[in-house]
Amino acid sequence: MLEFQKKKRIRKMLYSPIILILLGIVLFILIKGVWGVYQKNKLSAQNLEREKTELEKLNQRQKNLASSIDYLKTDQGVEDEIRTKFRAIRDGEKVVVIVDNQATVTSETSTTTPEHGLFYKVFHWPQ
Repeated sequence: MLEFQKKKRIRKMLYSPIILILLGIVLFILIKGVWGVYQKNKLSAQNLEREKTELEKLNQRQKNLASSIDYLKTDQGVEDEIRTKFRAIRDGEKVVVIVDNQATVTSETSTTTPEHGLFYKVFHWPQ
């Protein structure tokens, strides 16, 4: 009988409102912690995908630069680069530069007239 009373006292103490409130608070804290870890995991997965994409871009750029360097190591590559950057020519070659006259004439003769709003038109009515 004594053991039965001890079990009853323990059960009564475990089911008391104070203990249940404390267990509810602990449960809330644990759920909040798990939610924070879940959010960090989700953010880390997004960052991982973004970094993988960036790594692929950098690898492609590295391949392009390596091929450009290999091309510039050849005589033809050096010559082409000098011709494009400095407009250089070899002995006996001629360069023809074509300038579009219409583009220069248009830019010189065009004048800009300022557009005026409604109030300007009202207060500066032609007299």
